[in-house]
Amino acid sequence: MKAKTSDSPLILVDVGNTSCTLGLAINGQIRRTSRVPTHVANPLRAYRDAILQLLQNRQGADAILCSVVPVKNRTWIRVLRTFTGHPPLQVSPRIDLGIKIRYPRPESIGADRLANATAVVERLGAPAIVADFGTALTFDVIAPDGAYVGGVIAPGLPLMTHYLAERTALLPQITLKGRFGRCGRSTIEAMRIGAIVGYRGMVREILDHLKQSFPGSRPHLAATGGYATQALKGLKRSILIDPHLTLKGLVRIHRLNRCASR
Repeated sequence: MKAKTSDSPLILVDVGNTSCTLGLAINGQIRRTSRVPTHVANPLRAYRDAILQLLQNRQGADAILCSVVPVKNRTWIRVLRTFTGHPPLQVSPRIDLGIKIRYPRPESIGADRLANATAVVERLGAPAIVADFGTALTFDVIAPDGAYVGGVIAPGLPLMTHYLAERTALLPQITLKGRFGRCGRSTIEAMRIGAIVGYRGMVREILDHLKQSFPGSRPHLAATGGYATQALKGLKRSILIDPHLTLKGLVRIHRLNRCASR
């Protein structure tokens, strides 16, 4: 069997509730990223085409899978195996994550949250708080000794507007992009203020609550996810925003488990 080298292409797959984020890492650096909807009519074909486009005639030497949608795992494993010749490494508390886990039921922690935690520890150190702004908003806490100890789960930013439109007769479905003033001068503007400004308030309160876990020290703050920049705009906090933080965590986890990934 041909040995893997550090510059061999590594396929990164982060399966979320709404979309799958894909990455191609070479020599430990993320060179290319893309997205594909998680729920499509023909997932086998859609996922395969997405990987083909990501690789651009390269041959994937290895792959790592991080998923919070278990029903899609079998399809992704099948697709990735066609490109690498073997099953992908799957993120779980049972492999080396580069961090300790001090949590009652480690298997209940989302794989993406584990990837975020290992990435922020490598990037910033501990203690740390990392927020992921996706379909759900998650906060994960890493103690001063580098152990994952828990976090917070809240509704994601788009759910705030989707739920209002779904559960009320007169409120429309809106997009979050667009200007708004101090006071809403239309239904859409009023909803946009409620969602975005209210969301910032929720984020601020959760961060202040979590910071109480670190008396006498200042935790590093990091954020990722598609809504991070929009949700944190104007928030007076020193927060590292890295859209590829989860993928960087996957690169680190693969490096720590390279010998066991085949």
